[in-house]
Amino acid sequence: MSSLTSLNPQSAAWLPQETSVSSNESELYWLSGRERGTRTAFASVVQSPEPQHGVYSQSHHNERAFSPPQAGAGLPSSHSCHSASALLSPSTSGRLSYVGSVSGTMKSPDYTRLGTLTEPRNFAPQTSGLSAAVTSEPPPKFDLSLATGVRKNDTVSTNAQTIVHTTYYPPGTDHDIGSTAIVPFADHRHVSPHSQIQNLRSDTLNHLTATESGLPALHNALDPQYFPFLEGARQAVATNHGVVKLKNIPFATKRSEVIAFLGRNSKILNDADEPVHIIMERVTSKTMDAYVEFVTLDDANKAVERHQQNILGGRISRLGDRPVEVELSSQESLMKDLFPLAKGIMWNGASPQFKPLNPNEPWENFKGFVSEEEMIMLVKHVEVPHRSPFSKDCPQRPYECLISTLKKFPWYVTDRITISQRHAVFKATCELARLLSRSIQKQDDQVNLTHQLYRRLIATAMKCPGFTPLMKDDISYLANLSDMEERWYNQPRFASCWRHQYSLAPKPGMPLDVIEWYIAMIREQTHRDMVARPHVERTILLEKSQETDMYWGYFWAEIGYMFGPAFDQMTLSQAAHAEFTAVERILARALTPQ
Repeated sequence: MSSLTSLNPQSAAWLPQETSVSSNESELYWLSGRERGTRTAFASVVQSPEPQHGVYSQSHHNERAFSPPQAGAGLPSSHSCHSASALLSPSTSGRLSYVGSVSGTMKSPDYTRLGTLTEPRNFAPQTSGLSAAVTSEPPPKFDLSLATGVRKNDTVSTNAQTIVHTTYYPPGTDHDIGSTAIVPFADHRHVSPHSQIQNLRSDTLNHLTATESGLPALHNALDPQYFPFLEGARQAVATNHGVVKLKNIPFATKRSEVIAFLGRNSKILNDADEPVHIIMERVTSKTMDAYVEFVTLDDANKAVERHQQNILGGRISRLGDRPVEVELSSQESLMKDLFPLAKGIMWNGASPQFKPLNPNEPWENFKGFVSEEEMIMLVKHVEVPHRSPFSKDCPQRPYECLISTLKKFPWYVTDRITISQRHAVFKATCELARLLSRSIQKQDDQVNLTHQLYRRLIATAMKCPGFTPLMKDDISYLANLSDMEERWYNQPRFASCWRHQYSLAPKPGMPLDVIEWYIAMIREQTHRDMVARPHVERTILLEKSQETDMYWGYFWAEIGYMFGPAFDQMTLSQAAHAEFTAVERILARALTPQ
């Protein structure tokens, strides 16, 4: 048996291909090819089965060494046909001849005998200037652009153990252009693939995977320094800003009028923090009082004192055509007016304190901060404005009410917020965003329904800590946000694939490759677990996997959510416990404890 090492001229990175050839003697063929009208000798070598073989290194694409052929061996010229059988005559191979037949049909005896006595079908005359005798010199360098042989810098030692590294240049290129080329060729002589991959990774991921196996220990993977997930709703915190209350305001009062009334010099919160909250009854759409948040309590107190001095000086504070009362208020009053149907709680600042369950008066027990009916009516005020007489003069009021609701909603109380309640708020957000976008396009009210109001609504929804990455991806799709804008709102890549994460969210500031590395670990491990299951269970999982996204693998099977009324009443805290526990179980199976 002899070994045939073939270099594929169509590939920049030549890979060795070994084909078994049956032969009594080792035969060495020179192959001739055409390049720009000039024939050049190159290609395949059938090595002798001696103890000393040629060495081929895959670390560089054009490293090769050949075993010296036996002295005196004749070299008939032929052309490679990408097949070992094309290099052998029928008499040598010991098989019936199919020379000249592509389909492999049998030929006549005369044709067979004729094929035996002639050269192979791809025979070509030998290139002039090249000796047919075997010498100790290696065969010419394979280069389609050169017809004269080997460049002076590319040398191959006759010793199989000595290999000189060279750089491959595609045909027809100037070898001396260097860095001045428009698209210079990369020189990989001094760069290993592993270092290239590390350079593309973030420092956090390189530190995490800096082990011999490339996999961290379990305790390192769960370290908060590297663990990229958190409970999204827990990012919300209770604030205790100073609050000023404006009473007896006109029904059609605008947000800009309230800010102008208090003065630009007053230290109101930034516009991005939505400091103005004009209370609206969600059922009747009636405008109530207005609240304004200040940076500190002292700033709010100074604003109230200034208006009190104006009253003492005989100048009554007016907003529109109405005299307005300005008084110092609190977060408790703001939260109570903003969530009037929240029973069974007492507000301690912006934090709710829940009363004990009262079985004798169930109507006084806590059922939620907002009801689904409130969210539905909030949308109806926009869809059917002629049935809402109070919002006829202020069509922007339902949108501003939703902005205040999302901004002040106590999302951090995850053990009291259910999946269905959050879905009701999210559904109302999507509907109002769609309706506002349509009103702006149709120019229904260019004074009140503006692009600024639309941007405020989208920004508040994207910053809402209670919404999942999938929910925010739906909102970004409605708003046609770019990838950079989504990333600014801490959205992960492929957020549309986070379909079964009802509490998990990416940690702010965590590199994207770290997040995807953890997801890849979860996906691969759950795939291995699925294969190890019994056939019946595996078949069921495969059928269900066709109906969902598999970016997270079989993470949904690990959690085992049971959809229905029980799932709707599940709290965000319970969902977070189930998801984080599932992640820890999967990582424990994928990584070593130490």
